[in-house]
Amino acid sequence: MTETPHTEPATAAHSKAFEDAYQAASVARRTLYSRAVAYVAHLVRTHLPEAAALTIDAEGEELHEVLDTKGNALWHAPSAAGHGLPDGVTDEVNDLLGDVIPFGNLAGAASWKAAPQGLPFRTIRLPEPPAPEPAVRPAARSFFPTLEGLAEVHAEWSPGKNAFTVTGLAPERTRETCDRIRAGITNAGYKLPGGALTVAASGPLLTPAAATDLVLAVTVLAAAGAIDGNALLEKVALVGELGLDGQVRPVADINGAVRIAYASGYHAAVVAEADLGNIDVAGIGVHGAANLRQVLTVLDAIASRK
Repeated sequence: MTETPHTEPATAAHSKAFEDAYQAASVARRTLYSRAVAYVAHLVRTHLPEAAALTIDAEGEELHEVLDTKGNALWHAPSAAGHGLPDGVTDEVNDLLGDVIPFGNLAGAASWKAAPQGLPFRTIRLPEPPAPEPAVRPAARSFFPTLEGLAEVHAEWSPGKNAFTVTGLAPERTRETCDRIRAGITNAGYKLPGGALTVAASGPLLTPAAATDLVLAVTVLAAAGAIDGNALLEKVALVGELGLDGQVRPVADINGAVRIAYASGYHAAVVAEADLGNIDVAGIGVHGAANLRQVLTVLDAIASRK
């Protein structure tokens, strides 16, 4: 019989279909093992939070021991049965192993290495536990003086997918303001926590938007814990545009903005360094800053004098 060459179209198509299916099955098996390890880690760490690895009997499809980061046994079958790890959890882990192990090729699973005891025992390294997320992050509040009165700015994080929402600005300015604040904070060297960030202004609409960049950015940083300062932010006016590089830029009619701040009860203000020469308002201490990091340094200095 003449051997059919693999270049023959029908054979090549079947060969390609098989290879694709084999690769998909291999990926699915690795995913199954990875998800199984994550599930087992959750079950075990609920009762043994220091668990770092497991030893399993792959032939018996059951849990043999639970180890800490130094390799010390936290739980060992059968002597520790019912102690440290409830029997119900052990049974659930064993059931899971019994579902997963028959899929085979444990040697190809990155986390399922041969144990020091030798096969059929295998050591499963558990993934690093996730950093705890606080249920509620601290919030921060500040005010911005406008011709119509004080606008309140409120910033807070909540757990979940990363998001950045700003409300209370002129709608056509919201997107570019978000971009400036986010980039300015990052490029000034500050790392924001994960989660959904909401910044909301209530009261008079914040216009012009550029002049409010500084108060919005600092309120965000206060909510992130970069400064300790709700009481401070209620006493110090912040007026300035924030560049994408974190530089504080001058704004139009800064003298008028500082005058309104003083009339609203403020005794201190922080503005762009380039705006200091344009201010002629008695009774209020005005401080200049070239960039966002200097703004926080100035605020710390003001706080230390209180």
